Amino acid sequence: MPPRPYPDWSWSPSRHNLFEECRRKYYFHYYAAHNGWYLDAPPMARQAYRLKQMTNLYLVFGDAVHKMAEEAVKSYHHYGKMQEPEEIIKQVRFLLNQAYKDSKDIEAWTAQPKQRRMLHEMYYRGGLPPQLTETIKTRLPILVDRLLGSESLQHFMHADSCHLVELEKLNTLDLGDTMIYVKLDFMYRQAGRYIIVDWKTGQEDERNVTQLRLYSWYVHENYGIPYEQIDIRTEYLLSGQCKLDQVEEYEMNELAAYVETSIAKMRHYLSDTAANAPKSKMDFEVTDDERKCRRCSYREMCEGARPRTDEE
Repeated sequence: MPPRPYPDWSWSPSRHNLFEECRRKYYFHYYAAHNGWYLDAPPMARQAYRLKQMTNLYLVFGDAVHKMAEEAVKSYHHYGKMQEPEEIIKQVRFLLNQAYKDSKDIEAWTAQPKQRRMLHEMYYRGGLPPQLTETIKTRLPILVDRLLGSESLQHFMHADSCHLVELEKLNTLDLGDTMIYVKLDFMYRQAGRYIIVDWKTGQEDERNVTQLRLYSWYVHENYGIPYEQIDIRTEYLLSGQCKLDQVEEYEMNELAAYVETSIAKMRHYLSDTAANAPKSKMDFEVTDDERKCRRCSYREMCEGARPRTDEE
């Protein structure tokens, strides 16, 4: 079967956020990189696909903590006990160190960008900033301690009749002809209530509201659960705070309007909506925020990227 010329159309909070961050970055990520995994793909597609796989130390750290949260829930679910904090810290450090080692070999990453890690800091700056590594080193034991002692994990372990429902499962919803992606970190039920747990390793962000509404919408649609029986616990591990939320049914109209507006904006940049074919690269504007340019994985192939400065 020949490669499809354009990717499937879909929507997600992360796609919306990237679109709002920089239209050109959005183009590289969702369109230029398409089919770039093929060895005979055009050079631009292969380059964009490779850069799409790039990450940074904070993202690797956050992903590692999420992975350990998943393993902690699995451990209790299957064996009735949690891993020791020291073991979790050891595993997170291993994942961080592996990403660093991978990033030292650019040629190997270029040949296998999906199988290896490349840190933005290593690729564009040639090394990890000492202040960044010290910050993560300091945060790691704090986050692990707060993960294991979190209200949600303690409730799941000690409250009567708690049952695991979902764990790190990618789900979809349909809004008209658009597939919407939703992924819950962790969900369990107890005494007729469905409890969604969302782990956060950074600061509070108002953009989380859309994500929480999508979670409730998915549970309502997929499991037929009334909104009043759905609880959302956002665990901010850095501060140790657990924020409790419930979504009202009227908010779903606001959510649908928000998503539809976002979809309309994105489709304005398509030359063929049915095929999900984008307009020219130059039709996708470059952000005027220099900080975003400096953090962008695609800066080496973006004509509008701001030049690197000594402060970086």
